[in-house]
Amino acid sequence: MMDYTDKITATNAKNSFMLHNGIRLTAMEKDYAKVEAHLKRENRNLYNAVHGGMFLTMADCASGGAARSNGMRYVTVSSSFEFYRNTENDHLIAEARIKNRGRTICVAEVEIHDGLGKLLCGGTFTLYCVGADELSEK
Repeated sequence: MMDYTDKITATNAKNSFMLHNGIRLTAMEKDYAKVEAHLKRENRNLYNAVHGGMFLTMADCASGGAARSNGMRYVTVSSSFEFYRNTENDHLIAEARIKNRGRTICVAEVEIHDGLGKLLCGGTFTLYCVGADELSEK
């Protein structure tokens, strides 16, 4: 069984886009990843609702983490995403599970809940394998 501690630590230290948006990888195992964020004013829109881009960013980060759980690097090819409701809660949790993994293409399903457990949005992400993941080695 793979130890994901190094991948989690390296991602949280080196992924500048996630750091900028306050997103942290909090769990990873085979074909699964969870990212979390504690929201700030900057993550909300003009109407004080969580910005749709924040939801999509978290979903993309979670799906990438789940895809990378096999030791390879992936980039997102496409996504389909539905927004169900917003939240005033400042804690978001995105969980991704791999639904299909081929030689080069991987499909992940993602759901985002708030800190109270309410389902806010979800979608499907298709990712393309671009090679070995050396993140934890750098």
